[in-house]
Amino acid sequence: MSARAARPVPTATRRSWRARGWWIGGAVGLLAGTGAAVLVLDHQESREAADTARRAEVFGRREVVPPPGDAVRALVEQDTLVAVDPLLAGRVPEADRAQAEAILARSPVPSRIAFLRYPRGVYEGYTNTGAAAQWHEAVGERGYYVVLWDSGSTESGAVGLEDPFVGTRTQGQPGPALVRLAEEMVTWEAQPLPTRPDAPSSQDYWGGIGGGIAAALLMGAFGVLPLFLLLRWYVGSRRLRET
Repeated sequence: MSARAARPVPTATRRSWRARGWWIGGAVGLLAGTGAAVLVLDHQESREAADTARRAEVFGRREVVPPPGDAVRALVEQDTLVAVDPLLAGRVPEADRAQAEAILARSPVPSRIAFLRYPRGVYEGYTNTGAAAQWHEAVGERGYYVVLWDSGSTESGAVGLEDPFVGTRTQGQPGPALVRLAEEMVTWEAQPLPTRPDAPSSQDYWGGIGGGIAAALLMGAFGVLPLFLLLRWYVGSRRLRET
């Protein structure tokens, strides 16, 4: 005798489970989305912490500056606020140099200017950035330093302060350029050198946890829910046509 045939599941029961399945699927999707959001947030916070630690290492490093060569050493040996390359001394009127010196003497932040030949090859024994660093490192006084090149360009630096930005026009005759540069430098305020990286921004695009929850509900109500209902209507209408 054959085994008893399985009792068919009533149609009403199948429809009931289908309806429940939609809601169960929606709940599972909501939980999966929330879990994914939490994991992504945790990953982003870990990356941010690692990036902050990596940037903090930079503040503990100290650049090794080689000792100055002959041209830069000649600037260091001049006990003045305006140092001039001996080979360029004839190009700077003494009155302009003295005026620039007097202006810098009134500066609230120690400031110095050097007038130097711009390196146009490998024979000067220095580079534009290297000479500036060698000069202010050898002087060592906390303050601002600007090298005015004979080409009219400048290279700025600082010891114990943030590097400044030169906005004054320095092209033209070197004497008046030195005076204009000194007049700008006495207006610079002391900007302490940072000792640690900036803290991560605490600004929240959504306005906090409450704003984030509200935004998620709005996106779900106007984005996910309509798609969910449309899919449910489409599947249901196909089943009605097939029966």
